[in-house]
Amino acid sequence: MASSFFDPKSKGTRFLTTIANLLLLNFIFMLSCIPVFTIGAAVTSLYRLTIAILAGDSPSVIKDYFRCFKENFGKATGLLLLYVALSAFFGFEIYMIRTMMDANYQWMVFFPFFFIIVIFASSFYAFPILAWFEESFKQIIKNSLLIALTNLPVTIMYIAITAGLAFLIYQFPTITMSQMVFLGFSLFALFFSVFLKRIFEKLGANISFKQEDTDKM
Repeated sequence: MASSFFDPKSKGTRFLTTIANLLLLNFIFMLSCIPVFTIGAAVTSLYRLTIAILAGDSPSVIKDYFRCFKENFGKATGLLLLYVALSAFFGFEIYMIRTMMDANYQWMVFFPFFFIIVIFASSFYAFPILAWFEESFKQIIKNSLLIALTNLPVTIMYIAITAGLAFLIYQFPTITMSQMVFLGFSLFALFFSVFLKRIFEKLGANISFKQEDTDKM
């Protein structure tokens, strides 16, 4: 019975391997986010690995993570800068309305709030799209918005969970961040990847490192 548990193909071994991969993935994700401007490439690589794990691949976490990081750094950084700039612009709009306008016009704050939500919704899909599809910068933006709209229940769930996590970090920073440092980022990405994998497969994505390696040979 013990030998069957430690068999490389057994469920127990695969489960332990997955946990080990997620722990390692969580660590290198946090490490590669430290320069801040690399966050876009880090998120792209994170979803590249979590979706592959769900597909049943056994990726080489460090090798495949940094390969994806390097290949997509330019576009990922561009996406990050775009989303940050747009969020800052509409955030400033909210600040101006709150502080400069009469109380009768405070309702106008809903417009920049709406656009900030759209930006976040797009970003949830843009980096995973970059990880699995060969598309131009313009196509990534366009398709991320289309996917967010056509998968509205999933998008709303993403926003709600992310908002809940932000609330927990604000209210209980030490406990929440200690959990995120341990396994949280990769675990959240894995959960989101369950839905992303289904969406991407419907769009024709080949969710496998194995096939890619075969094609390169």
